Amino acid sequence: MIKKLSLAALGMMLFSAAGCNSISDMCLEKEMACRNHVLAFKAWGEWSWCYDELDHPHHFAKGFRAGYENILAGGKGCQPTLPPRWYWKPCYQCPEGQSQIQSWFDGYSHGALAAQQDGYGNMQTIPMSSNARQNFLTMKIPVSNACFAELGESVPAGQDELLEMPGAIPEGEVMHEGAPATEVPGSIELAPRPYEM
Repeated sequence: MIKKLSLAALGMMLFSAAGCNSISDMCLEKEMACRNHVLAFKAWGEWSWCYDELDHPHHFAKGFRAGYENILAGGKGCQPTLPPRWYWKPCYQCPEGQSQIQSWFDGYSHGALAAQQDGYGNMQTIPMSSNARQNFLTMKIPVSNACFAELGESVPAGQDELLEMPGAIPEGEVMHEGAPATEVPGSIELAPRPYEM
């Protein structure tokens, strides 16, 4: 009886631990969203003096905070295609409502710009080591003796220098079995679509 109970408890612990990673991710997302929200409110408090003469300061402030939060969350600060859902109500379908929506869009752009000026434009970017960044920027891959020493193999002759990655294929050329060939109109065979097979 005790053996069955302990196995059941162990099974339940293992089963419940399967979702810990997703719970952790959700907690981190909520924590970052809360931090972004607080920083956006603080930023509006610091920048609001610049926007005292607006027709719709409340709507501008909402847009400002949304744009600021977008940059903090790793966005580019581009205005969304549509305003938030609360602006879809019938009360905004009049000239005054349209003006309030436009104030929100203006605030969004100003908030995104303010976040970038405050230095938060790269907040979601994970730093890369300077060596890896240099290799990435020059498009060269280092091959060293250490790579082959771990495998217990000898270093191929001439392989202990930087190898240059091939550049982009010039426009008008198509790869055929590894070698570039000049494209001839109408000669390229298209792969069949899965549903046509």
